[in-house]
Amino acid sequence: MIIDGASLLLFMFILARVIGCFILMPFFSERSISQMVKLMFAFWVSVIFFLTIPKNMIIPQNQIVLVLAFVNEFLIGLFIGLIVRFIFYGIQLAGSLMDMQLGLSVAATFDPSTGSQETIIGRLLYITSIVVFLLIDGHHLVLTGMFESFKAIPLFSEVAYPMGLQHLADLGSKMFFIAVTIAMPIIIIIFMLDFSLGLLARLAPQVNVFFLGFQIKPMLGAYILLLMIPTLIAKVVTVMDDIAVQIMYFYHNVKVL
Repeated sequence: MIIDGASLLLFMFILARVIGCFILMPFFSERSISQMVKLMFAFWVSVIFFLTIPKNMIIPQNQIVLVLAFVNEFLIGLFIGLIVRFIFYGIQLAGSLMDMQLGLSVAATFDPSTGSQETIIGRLLYITSIVVFLLIDGHHLVLTGMFESFKAIPLFSEVAYPMGLQHLADLGSKMFFIAVTIAMPIIIIIFMLDFSLGLLARLAPQVNVFFLGFQIKPMLGAYILLLMIPTLIAKVVTVMDDIAVQIMYFYHNVKVL
């Protein structure tokens, strides 16, 4: 295959979309993974896309249009990665809600892989979601969705984002729904415990209810979390299966002019 200037330019635009996705996509965006490994993987994925996607598009000759098209490709990839990230944020937020109810939010530590404060159960659920994501070939789903993006939104296309951004906003609100759904058993049980401790405080004011609750909640929460593991994994798998659907919805909501 002869590599000319047009082919090289086409490859750079494909690479921009792939890198934009990898910047936000979980696992690939982890700081613990070498930057060189990420770049090499993005390069080879772009090579595969370059050899398989249709190339019947017209390359603009205006340099300003080319720069804007390059930024547009990067944004499309960024939005795809953001969709996947929202799903993971919902699962991690569920862990943060559990930590808040169990009084473990004070045990938050700095996580160098994400550069932010992480709570115990929140980090546990995030790692669990990463493992489930890889086990169910979620990375293949994302790569397939990215490949389909070149058919739904061809290179050098003029794109109107309002409906696509509205879909991202709706997905952001769905993130909180996912979090509350996953954390609901512990939220309800801890509420019942707090209600019982409140009655105990009324019946026996001499009992230090705050200290008693601080001792009971973590142990009860750990026990309930162990009982929830089968249901929790099934819920995470269900949420992960929705990733490809959300990516396709985004393509349908983005208007190609």
